[in-house]
Amino acid sequence: MNDEKKKKKSHLSLGQKVTSLIVSTMVFCAMLWTVVMFVNMARNAKDNALIEERAFINSVQSDINSVEEVCNLAKQMISQNASIVGYMEAVKSGKDLSTVEKIDFYNTELAHIDNMTNLNPYLYQLRLFVNADVTEKKPCFYRIDRLENMTWYGKYQDDSWVMNYYDTAFADGTNHNTKLAGLIKNIYDNHDHLLAVLEVSTDIENLIPNFYKTDNGEWNFFVNEKNQIVCSDENEEFLKAHKEEILTYLKYKDESNYLSFMGEDAIVSTMDMDSLKGTYVHIALTEKMVQSYYRSQIPYVLVVIFSMIVFSGLVIFLIRHIFKRFNTLTSSVNRIKNGEHILLPDEGDDEITDMARQINDMVRSLEKLNKETVENELLMKNTEIKALQNQINAHFMYNVLETIKMLAEIKEDYEISDAVTSLGEMFRYSVKWSSGMVELKEEIKYIRNYLNLLNLRFDYEIFLSLNIPQEYMKLKIPKMSLQPLVENSVYHGIEDIAEDTYIYIKVYEEGDVISIEVSDAGVGMSEETLQMLRNRLNSVDSVSEDSDHGRALYNVMQRIKMYFGPEYGIEIYSKEGIYTKVVIQIPKEKEKEE
Repeated sequence: MNDEKKKKKSHLSLGQKVTSLIVSTMVFCAMLWTVVMFVNMARNAKDNALIEERAFINSVQSDINSVEEVCNLAKQMISQNASIVGYMEAVKSGKDLSTVEKIDFYNTELAHIDNMTNLNPYLYQLRLFVNADVTEKKPCFYRIDRLENMTWYGKYQDDSWVMNYYDTAFADGTNHNTKLAGLIKNIYDNHDHLLAVLEVSTDIENLIPNFYKTDNGEWNFFVNEKNQIVCSDENEEFLKAHKEEILTYLKYKDESNYLSFMGEDAIVSTMDMDSLKGTYVHIALTEKMVQSYYRSQIPYVLVVIFSMIVFSGLVIFLIRHIFKRFNTLTSSVNRIKNGEHILLPDEGDDEITDMARQINDMVRSLEKLNKETVENELLMKNTEIKALQNQINAHFMYNVLETIKMLAEIKEDYEISDAVTSLGEMFRYSVKWSSGMVELKEEIKYIRNYLNLLNLRFDYEIFLSLNIPQEYMKLKIPKMSLQPLVENSVYHGIEDIAEDTYIYIKVYEEGDVISIEVSDAGVGMSEETLQMLRNRLNSVDSVSEDSDHGRALYNVMQRIKMYFGPEYGIEIYSKEGIYTKVVIQIPKEKEKEE
């Protein structure tokens, strides 16, 4: 009976086991979460909302104190700066300051003021309006007549705040996007003569959080000592319409209470701001707050986290048990990787068994492939030995040619001697043991010998013209990659003309590509023939072994691609009756590596 149960259990796939585990755990967690959610929703959401509101007001007060502290500190640093006050006294008294003194003041003290503004996010602007004829410097140093453009001019009190104004110091630069609150300070000399007016301004939203918020369920504003409501332009009309109701809340000093606003339940918080000479007011309708609270109950979140931890622990424990065979399989694979020839157990019907069978098939294939590789390496060694034997025979033939050359020189037949020399050098180059890459100068020497022998056959002469900078002579190229191009030029372009002519070889560099041109002034070819040849070069099926036309070019192109990559090769250009040009393109980097 137990054996039958084990057999049925083994028929379950690994995916089914994991799925059943996840589903059962999810059901358990969902049930637990649902119970906790209904328990928490029965609690008094309003009391918690009031606690959160008081915490919010405390944070607002802390933020306002921070802004005021920064602004007061900036005020003191500027108004008590001896260098700044001394300079303003000098210009007011009409003292003739040197250019160096002026530049030093502007580049040092005024630059310091600018840096204070830029580095502190609470500061909108620090500006001195000097009671003298000074050279203005934006954004902090102006003549005092600029104050006439400000809405608070003539209304402010020394060393006090002005609220809810725009930056209108310049008629053409009014900022209608940011409302400001400014701490205004008069600076006097020792004789109580006004030297300047200092404006330390900040975005009003730094003092009144969410100042621009237009949500109908929440409002933030300020009521000054004259019972005037300071708020954003969007909320101004609405709040002023309920001004009488709002003013009744001011009797609750520094409190948060459940009150009625517009006939609805609301939390109303007030906070005296003595330095600003007014009261901060925050009104929030409780219906929206309670709904928000229901969606984000902290105990519910804690239960969710606890449930997920339990869920994760169960999954980790059970999956480790289920994947025990998988771990055994991994260990066996590592042994195979280290060179051991073993086969994995393949009993069972799940995915791990299928994987074991596939790995066994792979091991058998690798063993077969290794055996074939060893056989291929042995065959290559035998081929190299035969090639070496052929090279030895080639040396014998080269020595015979040297003997013939000596006999020709003894008989003073130097034409035969030169021909034998060229043939011998060509023969030696052809059988030279090489990895397949040679220097360009060796290939050029071979081509010279080749043309020397050809010129013995023809009644006309073919000259070789080179335009190759010296640094490219050591360029590494595949052996016998230029000679087939020269041979093509002779037999398909020059031989039909039968008159003295040139074969021109040029090397140049364009970016990371080096180009080698081989061109002739032969018969050329028509556009149709040229296109047919290009098509043949790009299709291996169209260039057969027994086809002379295009086979040499195809072989050269394939060797270029093999050595340097598929993006390199050859290009052919021709004009009938004028010329034919073949361009080999290779990478500059490859040449450096070689």
